[in-house]
Amino acid sequence: MVRPSSRDAILRVFAEHVADRGYAETSLADVAAELGLSKGTILHHFGSKEAVLGEVHVTYFGRRFAEADYVRAHLPDPTSRLVAMIYALLAAHRDDRAASLTCLRELVRYFEGDLREFVRTQRVRYTGIVVDILREGVAAGEFRTTDPGLTALHVFGMCNYAWTWYRPDGPQSVEQIAGVFARDILQGLRTGPGADDLDAVLTEAVRVVRRTPARLPG
Repeated sequence: MVRPSSRDAILRVFAEHVADRGYAETSLADVAAELGLSKGTILHHFGSKEAVLGEVHVTYFGRRFAEADYVRAHLPDPTSRLVAMIYALLAAHRDDRAASLTCLRELVRYFEGDLREFVRTQRVRYTGIVVDILREGVAAGEFRTTDPGLTALHVFGMCNYAWTWYRPDGPQSVEQIAGVFARDILQGLRTGPGADDLDAVLTEAVRVVRRTPARLPG
């Protein structure tokens, strides 16, 4: 059995190659050569190139769910939780960049084949976390939305496609972008006074997300 450290390294380097070249142009032989392994070793432990892609997705979603669970356990109200989820989604484009690009840019590859049902289930589950936060906000009188599911898709559409334009060395930090996005969303959702306290909410959201035990170091 391949050592956990070697397995993690294979997934990391594979994701880096896919992020840089695209899945079709990524070669397991190149990944193996970079790690000082043989292509046969990778195939022996994973079975196929698609299986390596699947493992990247499994571990990526594991990190996102760990963040979400930590957010819900450590932030007390729907507004704070929603801001933290927005930040977590955006921060992944910087701190988990190769896997983010692999999973988001190559999404079309999950519409068919062995990964289809797994990816669909994980996406539905993750979307449900944000939908639940929005519903809790409506029930608590913090948010106004007639369709939490559609509002959740608004949040994901805003954050997930940041890969098409965000660059870690760009003019705005993830924290600045998250602040703009959170304000834009909350201006439409908030039901009462308190918009001016968003700086404190964002600061706490960033602190909590960064302390998630399973999170990759930024």
